[in-house]
Amino acid sequence: MSWFKIDDGFHCHPKVFAAGTPAVGLYVRCGSWAAQQVTDGVIPKQIAKLYGTPRMIKALIDAGLWHQSGHDCESCPQLDANSYAIHQYLDRNPSRVETELARKAKTTRQQRWRDGKKKEQANGDDGPPVDGPVDASTGRHGDAAPVPTRPVPSQVLPSEVPPPPTPSADTPGTDVAKTSGRGEIQPLIDAMAARGMNVSWTFSSAEWLDLRDTVRRTGVPALVDHAARVWQAAKNPPYSARYFLGGWSGLQTAPAYTGPRALPATPPSKTSEYLADMAAIAEELRQKKTGGT
Repeated sequence: MSWFKIDDGFHCHPKVFAAGTPAVGLYVRCGSWAAQQVTDGVIPKQIAKLYGTPRMIKALIDAGLWHQSGHDCESCPQLDANSYAIHQYLDRNPSRVETELARKAKTTRQQRWRDGKKKEQANGDDGPPVDGPVDASTGRHGDAAPVPTRPVPSQVLPSEVPPPPTPSADTPGTDVAKTSGRGEIQPLIDAMAARGMNVSWTFSSAEWLDLRDTVRRTGVPALVDHAARVWQAAKNPPYSARYFLGGWSGLQTAPAYTGPRALPATPPSKTSEYLADMAAIAEELRQKKTGGT
């Protein structure tokens, strides 16, 4: 397999801006074709017309990303009237000769590896029987590696540090933990499992204490809701409860409800002030009239 390489500053190069995004798409696609076919950066016109439009081709030529016949460029091969050339293709990509030498070297290495395996088997040192073909690039058998399984959350792993005991008022931190083995954390474990979030619970003693304090401060429902949001946003399902520790530690106790908030007072509008003035004048006139009769 060959690769078409471009510089990491390609996206902001002046020639790229001049050509425009549609033409750059044609540039990348034809560059991939040239690498696959090992043409040293030469693009036949029928391929260019198959992948792009005449306007895209002209934009690449005008920007200097492609060359056509008659262009004097030392790094480009000689072109005929039926092809284009990618500017400085061989400065960043291997030539046909280099690609063929690399492929031959790889074939030789693979054959040497196969011969060595045959020699080992002939000498009786073929190792334990396994199923599946051998990958020459890695030396692994297809079915040799077992598929890892997820631990059952209810099981205490051998490497798991026992959780701290539930403290009492008289002797904090010295009471015996509950029968579950996880003390005040067990309701959180059960609630997580009920929501389908089966993870491993392997923590150090200090982490168990921090998680216990978080459960007391925030409550199990808030921790489970936070974990559910993180679980849905994760690319792959989390394997361990450690995945949630950072978010849980940052949660704070919900503030107590103190009733509806009063709306801020708004200043009276000019219309309201005008109507109030008119009402006051009308009342004053009414009182004068009443007092005069």
